[in-house]
Amino acid sequence: MARVIFDGVGKKYAGGGANAVTDLNMEIADREFLVLVGPSGCGKSTAMRMVAGLEEITEGRIIIGDRVVNDLPPKDRDVAMVFQSYALYPHMSVRDNLAYPLKLRKVPKAEREQRVNEAARVLDITQFLDRKPKALSGGQRQRVALGRAIVRNADVFLMDEPLSNLDAKLRVQTRAELIKLHERVQTTIIYVTHDQVEAMTMGDRIAVMSLGVLQQLATPQELYDNPTNKFVAGFIGSPSMNFLDVQLQGSEGRLYAVTPGFKMRVPDTKGRALQPYIGQSVTLGVRPEHLVERSRLGGDAPPDATIPVTVDIVETLGNEIFVYLTSPGTVLTSRMAPDIQLTSGQQIEVAAEPERLHFFDPKTELKVA
Repeated sequence: MARVIFDGVGKKYAGGGANAVTDLNMEIADREFLVLVGPSGCGKSTAMRMVAGLEEITEGRIIIGDRVVNDLPPKDRDVAMVFQSYALYPHMSVRDNLAYPLKLRKVPKAEREQRVNEAARVLDITQFLDRKPKALSGGQRQRVALGRAIVRNADVFLMDEPLSNLDAKLRVQTRAELIKLHERVQTTIIYVTHDQVEAMTMGDRIAVMSLGVLQQLATPQELYDNPTNKFVAGFIGSPSMNFLDVQLQGSEGRLYAVTPGFKMRVPDTKGRALQPYIGQSVTLGVRPEHLVERSRLGGDAPPDATIPVTVDIVETLGNEIFVYLTSPGTVLTSRMAPDIQLTSGQQIEVAAEPERLHFFDPKTELKVA
C-alpha cells in the first residue's frame, strides 16, 4: 500500500482557457479513504486521472509511495481504477473479467484462481462467476468492476463516480459495501464524486474542489462544523446553508447584524473577530437544521436573537419537514421536527444557537467567525 502526494500539481489544456487544476497540494495517507468532491468541472476527475497517468501533468509532482510518477506510464504506477461505466468485457464470464488483469501481467494460473476466488468471496459474487455481465444487475456489475481492481493488489485504488449509474436504494447499499470493503482490504482509495452525501458518509477525509482549486481538506465533521469559506459552507450539507447579507452595527458595547427584516444580536464569541467589519456588510450563514422555531430553542430566546418570518411552503417528509420561510428581502429554509404544526402564511419567529452562526467576508468569501 502507499501514500499519494500532490506537490504543486497543475493541469492546463492546450488552447488556453482556465486551468483544470491549479497548484494542488495535499497528501493522502497510506490506507486512507480520501474523497474528492465538487461540482462538475471542478477538476476532481482530472486530478484523479493524473494519478492514474491518463492525463499529463503540466506542473508539479505526483508521488506514489516513494516514487515520483510523473513520467511513468499507467501500467507501471501500480494503481487500479474503477470507472462509472463498469468497463466489463461483455463476451467474458465474470470469472474471466476478474482474471483478465492478472492474465495480462502473466500471473500464474493457480495464483490467478486464488485471487479471483478471494475477491469474489469478499464482494459476495461467487455465485455469479460463470455468468456474463448482461445477466447481472447494475449493482452486481459494479461489484465485478470493484473485484477486478481488488485482484490487482494495487497500491492505490482510484474510483471515478462508481455509483452514479445505480438507483437510490442500491447506491446506499453499495456505499455501505464499499466502506466495509475498505476495512477488509486496507488499501489507499481516492474516490471521486459530485454527491456530497456520498462524500460525507464514506471519506476518512474530504477534499472539496471548485474551479480547479482545492478549497478545504478536512474530516467530514470538520467541514460541516468549520467550513473555511462560503463555497464549502454552501456545498456541504443538504439542504444548503442559508446566506443573508447583513450590516454590522455597534450599540452600547454590543454588536448587531441588521437587515430590513430584523436586528439580531451577534454573540460575544463571534463579535471579537467581527470588530473590523463594524459599519460594513458581511454574509451571515446558518444551516437549515440549526434554524428552529423560537420555542424549540431551549429556554426563551431573547427578542434580539430571533428572526420574524412568514411560513411560505411546508414539505412533509415523514421523519422531518422542510419549511420555506420569507422575511423582507430574504428566503430561508428550515429543517424541523414533524410534530410542529405550521401552515402557509403563519407568522412565527425562528432562532439559531449563537455558536451555530457563521460569518463570511463578502469580498473574499472566507469565514471570519
